[in-house]
Amino acid sequence: MKIIILGAKGQLGREFEEYLKEKAEIHSFSHSELDVLNQELVIKKFQEIKPDVVINCSAYTKVDKAEEDKEECIRVNAEGAKNVSYASYKVGAKVIYFSTDYVFDGEKGSSYTELDSPNPLSTYGRSKLLGEIYIKDHNPNFLILRISWLYGIYGRNFVKTIINKAKKEKELRIVNDQIGSPTYTLDVVKQTWKLIQMDKVGLYHSANQGETTWYEFTKRIIEKLNLNVKIYPIKMEEYPVLAKRPKYSALDNYLLKLGGINMMGDWESALSEFLTSYSSLLIKGGTENE
Repeated sequence: MKIIILGAKGQLGREFEEYLKEKAEIHSFSHSELDVLNQELVIKKFQEIKPDVVINCSAYTKVDKAEEDKEECIRVNAEGAKNVSYASYKVGAKVIYFSTDYVFDGEKGSSYTELDSPNPLSTYGRSKLLGEIYIKDHNPNFLILRISWLYGIYGRNFVKTIINKAKKEKELRIVNDQIGSPTYTLDVVKQTWKLIQMDKVGLYHSANQGETTWYEFTKRIIEKLNLNVKIYPIKMEEYPVLAKRPKYSALDNYLLKLGGINMMGDWESALSEFLTSYSSLLIKGGTENE
């Protein structure tokens, strides 16, 4: 199987690259190596490689900056997604796109399934929803996976930030009234690979199961690593940000579970697995931004 990975330098792209390198013929491209906004170049490269699957991890993910840089966010997450989907269709490849829990407004009061109607509050959320629409419109052989509160070995993310801050600061103030589903990149990659092997098509939620707040999530990180830092819960309005976020955006992998193919475990087990791997990496001399 030939697989193209776009956005291969990001935390999810690098996880895919590492996991799939011995399972398929991988062609990886960073943003600088293949810009998804250059439709002509994307089509040309896909026609040269003739992939079976295109995994599009190329994304604009700076949620707050997107409010000041709306056009660029929408161009990358929507127009770029459209280019990739169309180019995949032209070579008969399945296209895979990663969306977000931020397509929801958080007003439901319980976890969201694939049957719930999106209503994004931010530019980032709107760009991802538009990307979903473009993906479907330009290639019927698509997989859209909504993921949430993503963290992993590679790149920058919340868990690494907390660990670094806890080593330098005596106190942390963390939001305790925003609820979601923290999700480990490796679990997303394994679930996606299973769907690829089964040749599944459609929209799925793919998050680690259960729900928590940023505060409780932080408490688990600190407890598991025995870090000496005090944590205080605060409200969302006490931590002002540019982009409005949903207060309750936990994802329920309803369709994966309905099909008996849900591989996403609970978020606490996933966190433990990650912290074991990450601690081992640091002991061996790895860097925190790998």
